[in-house]
Amino acid sequence: MHRMRGKRWTFAAAAFALGLLYTGGLAIIGVEVRVGERDVALPVAAATELAFGVFGFILGTSAESRASERKFAALQSRLLHAEKLAAVGQLASRIAHEVRNPLAIVRSMIQNLGEGASPAGDVGATCRQVIDEIDRLDRVTSSLVGLSRPHAPRLSPIAAPELFSRVEWLSRRFLEGRQVSLRVSHPVDNATNNVRADPDLACQVLLGLVANAADITEHAKTSTSTIELGWREAPNEIIFHVRDEGPGVPPEMRERIFDPFFTTKTEGTGLGLAVARELAEVQGGALVLEESTGQFTSFALHLPRA
Repeated sequence: MHRMRGKRWTFAAAAFALGLLYTGGLAIIGVEVRVGERDVALPVAAATELAFGVFGFILGTSAESRASERKFAALQSRLLHAEKLAAVGQLASRIAHEVRNPLAIVRSMIQNLGEGASPAGDVGATCRQVIDEIDRLDRVTSSLVGLSRPHAPRLSPIAAPELFSRVEWLSRRFLEGRQVSLRVSHPVDNATNNVRADPDLACQVLLGLVANAADITEHAKTSTSTIELGWREAPNEIIFHVRDEGPGVPPEMRERIFDPFFTTKTEGTGLGLAVARELAEVQGGALVLEESTGQFTSFALHLPRA
């Protein structure tokens, strides 16, 4: 708050200094200001500098007002997001208690029924479909609980190449057998670049982005597509990115893709990106939609340097 209030005085001082340069320049080139026979250059110069200072003060006050409005809007957005998570948390706890145990019992009964039926018959196929839907409901429940549960990250310095190598290895195992290939990009000289993060949570975020990219590209194209996984340096952070070759995110949806339950996939729960953003922020980082066109989409995980 004190820093914001200082803007008006900074602007006023800068404008006053500009007024000094202006009146000083006029004096150097010999401009005289007279009323009749009286030299009024000094009062006019003082009035000019005062006017510059007042103008700068007004500009600074306006800048402070705009900055306050932006901070207030950001705070409102965060409070609204927290309220959503609180509502999701209450819903998740009830779902976990009321749904998970009955689902497990039903799944076991359907599985036993399917094992006793002919694999090629209608009963066996129906049992498999029911089990798939039960598993999908269980994944939704797990995502809800994961979104609402408070995360206590274990932050520690970790080398960016080490974290990246771990994610790359896990991503290649995850993509085995799928019509998606992995391409990596990273700096050559990277021995001393450390980030402060929870390695497990950071891996979870990036692997979630890789899984999301694989689903999107497989549904968008029939031929083999490529996911790019990479990282780069910034002054105060390391930026990891995952880029797919999917159809992109429409402009009207880009403000909502991190909202809980919002999804563009027919089989999605709409919780993956919401959970990933929470995991990024509890580490002091951020997850953003870096860029998106009709041919690719890139998400970036920003983590602070150690």
